[in-house]
Amino acid sequence: MKKTIPFILLLLTACNQPAEKAKPKPDMPMPVATDTAKAALKKLAFDAETDLVCGMPVRAGIEDTLHYKGKLYGFCAKECKEEFLKDPAQYITKK
Repeated sequence: MKKTIPFILLLLTACNQPAEKAKPKPDMPMPVATDTAKAALKKLAFDAETDLVCGMPVRAGIEDTLHYKGKLYGFCAKECKEEFLKDPAQYITKK
């Protein structure tokens, strides 16, 4: 019985340790896809010159897009797109 108690304590303390997070190695290059995607977004023809939710100009920076009723809209952030999707008609009429 005395031999099992230390083993159980070892298991309990090991389970309470935080898991190690995977860290990128410093010698690994960053993905190029992000730069390519941002360049592609700048070439798109949006149906509104501003983010319909916050009013930011789409040429200042787009993080997300949405096709809605055959038109392409750009949003500065995922949150603006989510807000738009709650009531698209409200934002389309402001345009």
